[in-house]
Parts: sequence; C-alpha cells; structure tokens
Amino acid sequence: MAVRTLHCSTNIENYNICLDNQVAGFGHRGALPDDTIYLLVKKDRKTLCGARFELDSVTDERPWEDADRYVLCYSIKNIEFCNFFDLEFLGDVGGHYWTLKYLQGAKAIDEVAAKRLDEEFNKHKCAERQYLKIEMKKSAKDSNEDTDDESVIDDSEIEEIIREVPEAEIKIMGTFQTVNFQNETDKFKGLETLVNKNFFNLFPNYRPDRTILIAKNRLFRTHQSDEISGISSIPDALLISFDTKKKLQISLIEYECYGDGKTRSSEKSKYLNSHIIPQLMQFASSFSIITDKSIRDKTKKDWIEKIIDYTSADKELSDRIDSWVKEMKPDISTRAIISHFEKELLEAFESNIHIFLVIDELSYEQKETIKNIITSFKVENGNSAVFDASVVKLVQKISFVDKDFEYALTAQ
Repeated sequence: MAVRTLHCSTNIENYNICLDNQVAGFGHRGALPDDTIYLLVKKDRKTLCGARFELDSVTDERPWEDADRYVLCYSIKNIEFCNFFDLEFLGDVGGHYWTLKYLQGAKAIDEVAAKRLDEEFNKHKCAERQYLKIEMKKSAKDSNEDTDDESVIDDSEIEEIIREVPEAEIKIMGTFQTVNFQNETDKFKGLETLVNKNFFNLFPNYRPDRTILIAKNRLFRTHQSDEISGISSIPDALLISFDTKKKLQISLIEYECYGDGKTRSSEKSKYLNSHIIPQLMQFASSFSIITDKSIRDKTKKDWIEKIIDYTSADKELSDRIDSWVKEMKPDISTRAIISHFEKELLEAFESNIHIFLVIDELSYEQKETIKNIITSFKVENGNSAVFDASVVKLVQKISFVDKDFEYALTAQ
C-alpha cells in the first residue's frame, strides 16, 4: 500500500466530482487498491489538500467532462476531510522541486513526506467536507485540466529540473515499432486473437474477479426482422461486469481491424461507414425500444440461457456468480442463486447495455460520431445504450534496454 497525491490542478469542479461520486481518476497507471490518496487542488497559486481516502475497486465510472483522459478509475472508501491546508511545507523534505517529486502523475511518495502529510492532515482534520468557491475559468486550457496535474510547474522549468533531479527523468525500457495486425482473426497476428488472450492486461478497469468474458464469436446471435445484407448480427464477444453498485453490465464487444488489408484512408473510411457503424447500430437496436418487443424478448431469453449454460459448465465461473449474487443478497439460499442471477441479467439487458468497439485505428471525431449514434438508441427502462471504444496497437521490439523501466517508445 502506497501513499500518493492526486492533483486536480485548478479544476475545483473535478475535485468536487471526485468526492460527490466517490471515484478517483488517474491519467497514468500505477495506483493500486488500498493506496492512500491525498486529494489536491490548486487555488490562488497554492496547492491545497481537503480530503484523503483509500482506493477501493477499479470502476468504469467516469463522471468528469474530460472522462476520456482517465486511463484508470477507482471507487474510493474511508474518506476523511480536513480544513484546506497548503502543501508548501513539503519543500522542507523534497527540496526546491518538491512539486515534481510529490505531485506529478500521482507517483508514490517517500516515507518521510508521507509522515509529514499525515501529521499536517491530522492537525487540520475536521468532521465535515469543506468547499472552495468555483470561479469562472479564464481559458480553454483550464477547462481541460487532468486530474493528474501536468502543470504544477512551468514548462520552462522542465529541462532544468530533469538535469538537476535525475530521478525525474523518463527512463526508456526499449524502442518499439508499430506494425499492422494481419487481420482480426489471424492465429498469430490477429487483433481479436491477441486481445482476447491479453484482455485483462489491456483493460485493467475490468477486474477478472468482477467480470466474465465470453469470447465465442458465434454464440450470441441477435434476432432482427430486417437484417442488413453483409452485416453480422453476432458480436465477437460478450462481457458481463459486476460493478461497484452491485449491478450487472452487459457489453457487446466488436473487434474490427483494418490491418494489412486496408491501408488507404479512403478504404478505411468506406469500411467504417458501410460496415462498422451499421453493425454497431444493429447491436444497439437489438435491445432498443425501436425493435419489436417480442423480438427483443426472444433475444434476451436466448442470450440469458446461453450465459447460464456457459457459466454452469465452468466451476470457476459458477463460483464467481455465486459470490456476486451473495454480495447482492447475503441471505439468499443456494437453490435461489441461479434464478436471481437470471433476474439480474434481464435487468441489465433492459437498462445497462454497452457497445464496445476494439479497433486498431479510430480518430476522436469518429469516436464522437459513433457515440452520438449509439446513444440515440433507448433501451427498455429509458436509458441510452452506451458506446465504449478502445484503440489497440501492435508494436514490435526494436531494442530492449531494461525491463524494470516503465516507459517505451513506439515508432509509427
């Protein structure tokens, strides 16, 4: 368990959202469950602390406007509050460049600084949360601040700091070249093949013990009265997640890959518009109120039966479901677990549907366009279908320096 600071820069709104929703977002990986986090915000050129907490479980909840910037999010627990105090005292233990040493990138801080932080927090500890006045942002830059503060120090100081503080230098583990996947399903260089094998390493927000990945790309067929020629009605995988609110989430995963077969921009654009988007729309519409209820019900019934059959045949998955249901209803009898799980699955299909695109290339503009299309589909309870997307790149080693270093360079 490490001690870290999480800096919202000048964005008081993001600071408040973190505490309001009990969720912490990180722009870099590294934080782990049970780490102690001091939540910081900058006001009037002072770096202030008003709360601390421990990280709980990984979550995909991202309530901030700049949600795409957070690569890892945790629910939080054991929240404590204090009257806001300035962290300038850390200069006594961290030197002139204490901001870089202790505030950048939510890095773990050393024992001496952690002790000083604890002493100062306890000195200012209070029973109720304190608030800062939110002022109008002066520039677009302010509205895009990351929770992991990247602007604690002036850019002009960076070069000098790296010279004087060697531990601040980014150390490269090796150099790598971005290469194309062969296609989606190639045994060795297929996007779908490699992502399925490395799913939980690629997407740490999905914990193996809180998720069931059914990577059988012919198992779940949607029922459509007007299927589009050439557009598959079968997602490549199904993901069932048990979230921190003790509810199930259903994600229909679609793997798409331009790979070696589509290298021109015109080819990619045509494929996106004529194949990928219509296919994602078909998935979303299958559980949307625009589709006849009897057809929707048939799809849900078939899929739930297949999920039960698949998980019942695997003891590890059966045990996982047992633990989920007992977490939902601690006093439930063993005989009632499956029926309750079926009930929760049905509720998820009617309220918590995600369409998850994993692809080797997707621009921000394209992602926003697809998101707007998918969210136009309303499911049974009135919620919108949710669009998730991740771009996965295949990189090949050029040279390797040190496996203990954190960063790598890719050439594209």
